[in-house]
Amino acid sequence: MAASFHVTVALPGKVEYEGEAASLVVPAALGYLGILAHHAPIVAGLTPGKITLRDAAGKITDFTLKSNGFLEFSGNKATLMLDSLELPA
Repeated sequence: MAASFHVTVALPGKVEYEGEAASLVVPAALGYLGILAHHAPIVAGLTPGKITLRDAAGKITDFTLKSNGFLEFSGNKATLMLDSLELPA
């Protein structure tokens, strides 16, 4: 079983997603950025594009980021602060 970390996806005024993930791929300013458990602390600007979460069982959830945002990863917790997001169908 892959190591996991906590992910929070926050929009203005509400938390859109909260759960555990084995991997996270986000559209960063200089290209896509992959995060695994125990990644070094990082803060990154995000650009519009596809966000992919994979849980420990291998289930993939995709979101579409419609505007810029930020990712903070520290203490095995990822927080995405976004303005707008398209949820999976």
